[in-house]
Amino acid sequence: MISKRWLVWSAIGLVLYFFIQVAPYFGSLQDSGDFGMLTREEAKSAALEAATARFGIPASDLGEARAAHLSDSEGVSYLSKEKLLEAYNDAWDERFPTDVYRVDIPLGAESKLELSLHMKTGELVAWRHATEGRSTGGADEDPALLVRQARETLAEWGFAAEDWEPTGEVAADGAVGFQSRKAGLGEAKLQVFVKPAQRSQASSGTGAESSAAEDGILPDRAGSELRYRLLPPASFMQYLESQEEKAALLSIYGSMLPQLVLLVLAVVYSGAYSSWTSYRRGAFLAPLFFVLYAAFTFNMAPAFRAQAIESGMGQPEAAAFGSIVFNLMMLAAMALLTYFSAVAGDGLWKSAGRDLWPSWRQPDYGRRVLAGMGRGYLLAFIVLGVQSVALLALTFLLGSFSSSDVTQSTYNMTYPWLMPLLAWCAGISEELQTRLFGIGLFRRWLTGGARRLLRREPSPRAAKALTFAAMLPASLLWAFGHVGYAIYPVHTRLIELVLIGCLFGWFMLRFGLIAVIFAHVSVNSILMGVQMLFDGLRVDLAGGLFSFAMPLLVAWAIWLLHRRFGSRPPSPSR
Repeated sequence: MISKRWLVWSAIGLVLYFFIQVAPYFGSLQDSGDFGMLTREEAKSAALEAATARFGIPASDLGEARAAHLSDSEGVSYLSKEKLLEAYNDAWDERFPTDVYRVDIPLGAESKLELSLHMKTGELVAWRHATEGRSTGGADEDPALLVRQARETLAEWGFAAEDWEPTGEVAADGAVGFQSRKAGLGEAKLQVFVKPAQRSQASSGTGAESSAAEDGILPDRAGSELRYRLLPPASFMQYLESQEEKAALLSIYGSMLPQLVLLVLAVVYSGAYSSWTSYRRGAFLAPLFFVLYAAFTFNMAPAFRAQAIESGMGQPEAAAFGSIVFNLMMLAAMALLTYFSAVAGDGLWKSAGRDLWPSWRQPDYGRRVLAGMGRGYLLAFIVLGVQSVALLALTFLLGSFSSSDVTQSTYNMTYPWLMPLLAWCAGISEELQTRLFGIGLFRRWLTGGARRLLRREPSPRAAKALTFAAMLPASLLWAFGHVGYAIYPVHTRLIELVLIGCLFGWFMLRFGLIAVIFAHVSVNSILMGVQMLFDGLRVDLAGGLFSFAMPLLVAWAIWLLHRRFGSRPPSPSR
């Protein structure tokens, strides 16, 4: 049984989490009306209708549409940092949303229509007719003529000419830049880029019309384009670029390379401590991690495609396939690390006199899983409260802010309700690698060093202090693996996750590995469940509720399976 003191702290953590993170988010959704988002399928249907109604393309000439959620992460970053998101949404979101569905519709072998739609209303907010291997005109044409034609296109699409002034920028493909004359948001400027249809250029003697619309599919809008962007100040863009470079370096040298070293060490220590453990340890959880994460990776195919589009890759489908293959290769290595971490970590702790991980063969395993699940929920509430207070404090102390990331978007998942799978992937792999093996390894080094220095065994108090000290490097390595998230400055997550990593380590020593795995899974399940409840997709409401209950359901299923198939205590001898 868990004491009343833990119940009180758990209740405090849950209240802090709700009022610091959930309640403001819920209020902002009510104010902005972000409920009732379109699904990708609904966005594709709206785009096909727009292609026919707005561009005059017969439905029979439209290819298979593909949709992806795109976001102006640079603009969102600036608005978030300057606390201007609400002001932008009030002033500009209806016509220039920061997040859109980009729907690509093939129009034959060498051209396609790229339509950007408002995610709530389905209204067309930007478009581009992309051609391959054809002359599209560009900056070598008469600038005055391009500006005049662009103004005509703006007026044709309902833009008031007096609200926009030319920036003097003409893109290589002939798109003319305009800037809003209205008051900007902070130092950011709202800009649109317009490329007139090539039918207009033909009248000026450029001869582009015949080459761009020779297939006759898009005779009135051939080669046309209208896009927009929120342009943050140059100083902010330089800051953002430096933060992303720092995050990439920290990920490589603080996480990826150390994990390769940890894999080698895990193999070595699993052999060195094989007499204390069994190679069956992790034989189920490591493959389970790989299967679940592989399923989630395939589920993220639209997200990889969106990432490729935002990166400007010409073949997003091929890039998405490459990302899936690369991730599967990385997952195979991570599964190996998870397996050997389970074996080595179990051996290290048992050699130190601590049995933190019960075995399936133990008669009370099912009951201990149920107990670990219950403790896991309570500990998760504590973690969520600590995280909420830490992030709030870092917002004031460091000016921390978050941005958007299309790879984390439920709108870019084939089946959003599979998102909770990721909670188990993280809970299994990170607790076995970082807590069970990582803390055990650093504790072994620290106590061994103290033994050699003192020429005797450290005192119980010193050994306890060294055990807690071992949590710091292990938690730091864990934190380095999360700096790629869209939270700035990048050391925000380092501070937050080192704190939470030490908390998880303490929980493991106090309640055992099963409890801390369930605590980690429950934290992620709650965060993901809240995201699904408030992402505006009606189909995600049930998925969000399932995410909350998933740790309980899994623990109950394990209890039933162990009751049916688990080991029985030996019969008394006659």
